[in-house]
This record gives sequence, C-alpha cells and structure tokens, in this order.
Amino acid sequence: MSNLLKTELYKLFHSWYFWGIGIFNLFLSTILLLDSKGKSSNLIMASLYNVPLLYFLIIVFIALFIGSDLGRRTLNTYITAGHKRSCILWAKVIVSQIGCIIILIFPLLMHGVISQFCMKEKFIWGDNGYTILLVTLLAMITMCTLPIFLAFIFRDMGRTLAISMVLFFVMIFLLNSEYAQTIIKILPMGQLRLISLQKFYSIDFFLLVDFLWNVILYMVAGNVFLHIDLK
Repeated sequence: MSNLLKTELYKLFHSWYFWGIGIFNLFLSTILLLDSKGKSSNLIMASLYNVPLLYFLIIVFIALFIGSDLGRRTLNTYITAGHKRSCILWAKVIVSQIGCIIILIFPLLMHGVISQFCMKEKFIWGDNGYTILLVTLLAMITMCTLPIFLAFIFRDMGRTLAISMVLFFVMIFLLNSEYAQTIIKILPMGQLRLISLQKFYSIDFFLLVDFLWNVILYMVAGNVFLHIDLK
C-alpha cells in the first residue's frame, strides 16, 4: 500500500494538469471575487462562496487522473505486479482526494492571507470554529467523491467527464430552483454556499449527510472495481 501511495503521489505532483488546474483555479477564483465579495463577510468567505462554481475543474482533474488510467488500463500493471485491488482502489482514492483538496484550498489560503495581512479583515469563527472547519473540509471531500465514483463506474475518461459535467449543471440548476431550500442542505455544493454565507442549518446534519454520501458511493465504487474485468 505504501509503495502504491508513493507512486500515485509522484504521478500527482509530476503531472502538468494538476499544477495547471490549480493555477487556473486560483485565477478564476480571484476573478470571481469581484462578484462574491459583496455577498460575504470577508474575503475568505467570498472565496469559499465561489468553490461550487469551480467544481467543474475538479471534474476535469479526476477525469484525467483516474479516468485516463482506467481507460488506458494503466492500473492493470499494479495488479500484474501483485497488488490487491482494494489497495489499488484506496491508493487512487486517497491521492485523488489529496489533489482535489489542494486545488480547492489553495485559493482559500491565498485569499485568507490577503484578507488578514493586507486588508486587515477580522475573521470570527465563534465557538464552533473548529467544527466549521471540519464541516467545510468534509463537504469538499464529499464534493470530490462523486467524480471519483463515476470514474470507477465508467472506467473511461470521456464518459467520466461527460456524465460528471451533466450532473454538475443539474446540481447548479437544482440549487437555483424552487426546491433550493431543501436541496442546498443535502448537496456538498449547497453546504459550502451556506457556510460561506454563515447560514448554518445544522452542523450535525451536514456531517451525517456527507458521511452517508461517502460511505454509499465508495461502497458501490469499491464493489464494482473489485469484481470487474479490467482486461
């Protein structure tokens, strides 16, 4: 397992698209601040407000990082080398999530530094500060879980990208529909939007929903990957 993680981390940090998407995400997030700054209490919350809109970049990253490997049967070499499928699955999932979180958090860190040291803004967490951080991180992880799940289901970069993009636009549509007040609480994208506006519904509810999303999707993806014929 450790060797697989080292190999996947090496591939991640030496891939041009990881750095390219990360830099492009920072650029777009900064541009979008022009619109979101007036909707949030400070710069970092305004940056968090834009994360759902930049979800499509995570979809592209996952399609390239996992979908391409499955489509080209690159993971077969791991199996041939004697690694267990379960270890291959979790190594790929863990490193994919690391890549996603770095891409999503990097603009938040940059904008947070600017907010604190340049604009002298005060960011007040309140009594539940660490809990809010945990909910935000888990919502981001859950948001990244869907394209990872689809990558293992379809095992093809093109279909992973296409289906994920369709679902992305469906979620955007639902978050702007008459059912938004209900949908926003169960979708990670909606949860991040509520956190950015400091309109918390229920922290425990958010944690439960995100936990269930991860358990269900990874159970299905794992079951499929463990039993499919990769040849």
